[in-house]
Amino acid sequence: MAAAAALAVGGCGGDSSTPSAAPTTGSSSGAPEVATVVSIDKVAGTGKTSYRQRFHSHAKTLSHDVGEAVDAWFDGGFLGVDYPTSDYPDAFRSFTAQAQQDAVGQKTLMTTGPLGERIDGVTTLKRSVDLDVLAPQGRPAGVTARFVLRFATTGQVTKKVTVTGRLFLTQVAGGPWRIFGYDVAKGAK
Repeated sequence: MAAAAALAVGGCGGDSSTPSAAPTTGSSSGAPEVATVVSIDKVAGTGKTSYRQRFHSHAKTLSHDVGEAVDAWFDGGFLGVDYPTSDYPDAFRSFTAQAQQDAVGQKTLMTTGPLGERIDGVTTLKRSVDLDVLAPQGRPAGVTARFVLRFATTGQVTKKVTVTGRLFLTQVAGGPWRIFGYDVAKGAK
């Protein structure tokens, strides 16, 4: 938690990587899929050349794995849902237990919420994630994922919805990356 908090405060220094795209399920309307573009922006902890080289060896896997965790939320809460619905059983499967409990309590913010009952699908417009990584001695330990998710709804209500914010992630004992905290805003036109 302290690792991601340090990232949120902005203690990151400057390596960056080229964008990579993670495959996603796209949209519930059958429209062409829009892949999430995952980019590594800032990296802290790679001051020495050997640390930068070590981080570089982890960068592709890190982008993929963190992208999968974010996509699980994008798809389970917004894009890969069978509409109309008010149920989002897979929305928070990439969250830690406490973050999942918090997100369920904020379902209106963290999913399409009540809007889901009045739409019959969504078309994905944008999925982007920029990673700020805490990597002491070149080993990824915490990530702040700044994201933009944009989609248009179809059905009884047609709106363009934008969800933005930050997700704070940690890796569970050599396993998957999990979202343990978030700062999310959602708006519609």
